[in-house]
Amino acid sequence: MNDTLEKLEAIEEVLQQVIVTINSYDKKEVKLPEIRIPDYKKELLDINGQLHELKQNRDNVLIEKLSQKIQQLDLTKQPVKQYRFLLFPETNQGQYYKIVFGRLIPWGILLMGLVFLFALAQKGLDVWRIKEYNQQADRYVKAWNYMNNHAESKLVKKRMDEAWEKANQ
Repeated sequence: MNDTLEKLEAIEEVLQQVIVTINSYDKKEVKLPEIRIPDYKKELLDINGQLHELKQNRDNVLIEKLSQKIQQLDLTKQPVKQYRFLLFPETNQGQYYKIVFGRLIPWGILLMGLVFLFALAQKGLDVWRIKEYNQQADRYVKAWNYMNNHAESKLVKKRMDEAWEKANQ
């Protein structure tokens, strides 16, 4: 029970210190930075006077002077358009490296491996087809030779030789 009372007293002391700190912040004055607005009163009065003279005299010299003044006071500058291709980011480089080395490079290697395996499988399939074709052709040649060797009449051998010649043309 004494421990609980001691803890409550310690908490009350801490709360009192927090209240004192908060009250000291309330008493402080907040200072705002001064904002300076440029004074264009002189330039505007000058332009107004020149416009008044222009209305009265209608002289081309005054028009040229006025256009020169306007060009000198060119306050509105056009923004410059930029087109950039960034290979490396200006901010948050850690995220960039995480994406490149954690995702793009492994996936790129995997894609290249799959393309290689696909090309290898295609070559293997072509080799298998050629092997099957050659085995079938060997069977035909063996059958032809067997028929040619076991033909009993010369007429059959002669016709088989003619067929052979026509096939080789």
